Amino acid sequence: MTLGLGSWRFLLAFLVVISHLWGGMIHGPAAYAVWGFFVLSGFLMTHVLRHKYGDSAAGLRDFAFNRILRIFPAYWISCILGGIAILILPKIGVALSTLNPQFAWPQGLVGWFGNITLLPLPVGNLLVPVSGALAVEVGAYMLMPLMAFNRPAAWLGLILSLLLNAVHGFQPDTFALRYSSFLTAFWVFAFGALISHYQGHLRRLEAPRLSVIFWLANSLVWLWNDAWPWTYGLYCSVLLSAWVVLSLATRRPGRVDGFLGDLSYPIYLFHTVAGAFVWLVVPQERSLLFLALSFGVTLAVSWLVVVFVDRRIDGLKKRKVFKDLAATPSGLTADTSVAGAHAGAAINK
Repeated sequence: MTLGLGSWRFLLAFLVVISHLWGGMIHGPAAYAVWGFFVLSGFLMTHVLRHKYGDSAAGLRDFAFNRILRIFPAYWISCILGGIAILILPKIGVALSTLNPQFAWPQGLVGWFGNITLLPLPVGNLLVPVSGALAVEVGAYMLMPLMAFNRPAAWLGLILSLLLNAVHGFQPDTFALRYSSFLTAFWVFAFGALISHYQGHLRRLEAPRLSVIFWLANSLVWLWNDAWPWTYGLYCSVLLSAWVVLSLATRRPGRVDGFLGDLSYPIYLFHTVAGAFVWLVVPQERSLLFLALSFGVTLAVSWLVVVFVDRRIDGLKKRKVFKDLAATPSGLTADTSVAGAHAGAAINK
């Protein structure tokens, strides 16, 4: 199987799963994976806006409509399952806070509004514990057309967001703020957008296998330097993620690669909720057995969502074709290829 963007998205989602469901996971790769999704989103959304949707009012409406259809149906299903877990499982002894401290009933109007809309608001408790990153991505989508059609705007967004990171400082105690806040994470989307803008000049750097190897090597540095992920390792991972995306974007995806990419978003969405229900039948500890069973349930649920939700909703999307196939990497010509960056991303779309 040829490694493509679909396989890359699947790997990123899997790293997030392992980090949340296995107590023995090394530190760093899950955070690198989430920001890796952000790089991919910035790159892909810039590309499809420029070469597929355009900057007309109708094109931007179609872009927004298709993104909503890609993100929210599966997300709202995960919210329903998360709400059921929060209502029922604590009453029978399942400690949801052990999986994620934010896995709890939303509080107040802002909390509920943020959970439902995925706007980047200070929501606190979450029906879907990983949805904080999705909210950052939705916020970035609102500014993505500006960066896609105005290269200086992308540079400005990158510089201002990086300056805010510097103001907070690159110490471990500021990591959570820098990593999860919309304004401090925005530079990652801007960087992905700029990689798309300069793709023609950067193609000489393409190295699919070597870029992935270096990305994985950065994920192992924590074994020798336990402060690395929380200081500069996250920023190195963005550079390496951009290298991977640049290297894989021109690869023609196969059916397996495309299907793995389709699975990445529901895997990201449903793994914590799946784990909460698995704790009904195994000891409440993040063991390898718990990881294996939870991931198996997550895969099954993700397959059902892809087949019976995502693929049926595809028929409602506004159909667009790339305006200049000569300028479009072969791996990005299908809507399913650009649909899965994170919420891509993961988080894919």
